[in-house]
Amino acid sequence: MSRLNNWVKIALGPIAFAAVELFVRPSLGGSGSDLQGGLIEVPAGASALLARHALAATCWIAVWWITEALPIAVTSLLPLALFPILQLGSPAEVSGAYANEIVFLFLGGLLLAQAMERTGLHRRIALAIVGVFGNQPRSLVLGFMVATAALSMWISNTATTVMMIPVALAVLDSREAGPSQSTDRPFAIALLLGIAFAANIGGFGTPIGSPPTIVFQSIYQQKTGDTVSFGEWMLYGVPLIMVMLPTTWWILVRGLPARLEGDVERPVEKSPMTSDERTVAVAFGVAAFLWLTRGGFGPVVGWGTLLERIGIDVRDSTVAIGVVIALFVVSVGRRGKILDWDDASAKLPWGVLILLGAGFAISSAFDRSGLTLWIGQWIAGVGHLGVPDALLFPLLLTAIVIVSIVVTEFASNTASAGILLPVVFGASAALGEEQFPAKLLMIGCALACTAGFAMPAGTPPNALAFATGRIPIQRFVRVGLMVDAVGLILIVLLILLWRGATG
Repeated sequence: MSRLNNWVKIALGPIAFAAVELFVRPSLGGSGSDLQGGLIEVPAGASALLARHALAATCWIAVWWITEALPIAVTSLLPLALFPILQLGSPAEVSGAYANEIVFLFLGGLLLAQAMERTGLHRRIALAIVGVFGNQPRSLVLGFMVATAALSMWISNTATTVMMIPVALAVLDSREAGPSQSTDRPFAIALLLGIAFAANIGGFGTPIGSPPTIVFQSIYQQKTGDTVSFGEWMLYGVPLIMVMLPTTWWILVRGLPARLEGDVERPVEKSPMTSDERTVAVAFGVAAFLWLTRGGFGPVVGWGTLLERIGIDVRDSTVAIGVVIALFVVSVGRRGKILDWDDASAKLPWGVLILLGAGFAISSAFDRSGLTLWIGQWIAGVGHLGVPDALLFPLLLTAIVIVSIVVTEFASNTASAGILLPVVFGASAALGEEQFPAKLLMIGCALACTAGFAMPAGTPPNALAFATGRIPIQRFVRVGLMVDAVGLILIVLLILLWRGATG
């Protein structure tokens, strides 16, 4: 039966493709400049036929991504085979999307995270943060959440959760005669959900915190020629973390007693810091400093801007790759090199990197075919619904955030961002950049694609927490929906505040 179900899922992709080709008739009537305020140049080769091909191919890919008829990485290779046949780009153009600069920023971040994990620095940082918060249940949950979110800003939220869950289970087991599989202990539920949710929330904080933020960086740069610097992104993400993390903590612990009978054993790192850990800490500090200062702050000119003035173009990916190459070179202590390629390559999530490339290839196909223009024309009808101008932006933003959260609950957040962000840009272009800034709408979409809290399969941290067997599915969904609602409200408010502050 399962084999039959899988064949049905596989068949749904080509069926969706054929349905679009047979029944959808895009029209590219009107000039691009009328709709886009000059933001999108419609390529000379764009046509209604190519727009239909692009939409049909995207639907095929989206169906396979959502149903996981094939491994997501395998589906992500489909543009390489399909797009040249449909004249959506030459093989060189399509494959070039898979080598986008942002892919290498993500690769560098993953390798830096591996260096932290290989030396044990991530565990030391986490336990140091947890140790500040005491050993009562509510404060301990907060400590684990702060530690998880802080690490998740810089390393994979999956790796962070994999590291924190065993520490949390050790704390829980210290209260029990042996490892318990009970699924309804409020403290265990709050602690494990706190780690999963904090890993997702921490991903808001930096451009390398989660795949959707990486996808946003590339697509926004591709569409506008502009970039959002590391420091500028943190001005959006960090305030969101600072409000959402304590709010989520309150939701999780509001039913917990202030104290539990007996002591909760607090994990402590007793061994001294090794030379390997110190080396990685220095490398991490250098990378973070260079990322934060490349674009500058307000009147302070960043070092990247100074280099651009003499013709040198350096990006965040340059910093990431330069630092990790140094870690492959440096040999400290008895371990040998900080990073070893055979070990590092075996642990790298190559499928995620391929999926990022597929998202960029789809985005290029949207523009090259004229599909972005057609979507923009369709969305432009919103401006003729009689809604007051002052309400149009909040309504569109709210709709984008809701759709992004819902889609992310059932599909890869990277895939969701890759599909939705070009559409959101088309909406901005159609309705007017001045009233509907593309940057703000796309940031709202990217943040929302990271905010999947209600389904155990929504994000890897959710799945890891649920796999412990200590959280009933009903409790997971109920609490997750509450956190989803908080995320929706806070993301919308954040973007509205930024729009008010910038113009």
